[in-house]
This record gives sequence, C-alpha cells and structure tokens, in this order.
Amino acid sequence: MVLFALIAILLVVFFSSSMIEKRVRRIEELNAQAVELLKEIKDKDLK
Repeated sequence: MVLFALIAILLVVFFSSSMIEKRVRRIEELNAQAVELLKEIKDKDLK
C-alpha cells in the first residue's frame, strides 16, 4: 500500500515538473520574441 502511494507521488511530481518545464520554455520563447520586436522598434526609431 505504501509502495503504491510512493509511486503515485513520484508520478505526480514527474508530470508536474514536466508541465512546469514546458511553461518555462514557452515563457522564454515569448520573451525572445518580445526582445526581437523591441530591437526592431529601436532600429526603426534610429533611422
């Protein structure tokens, strides 16, 4: 019984950390896109 509970907890931790990792990657992608847009705006303003 304890073994099943331990396995269940490990699975929950594994899947939640995987979901968090995906969200962090998506945030990093959005940040990179925002930086690129800001660079384009800056370059247009300088011209």
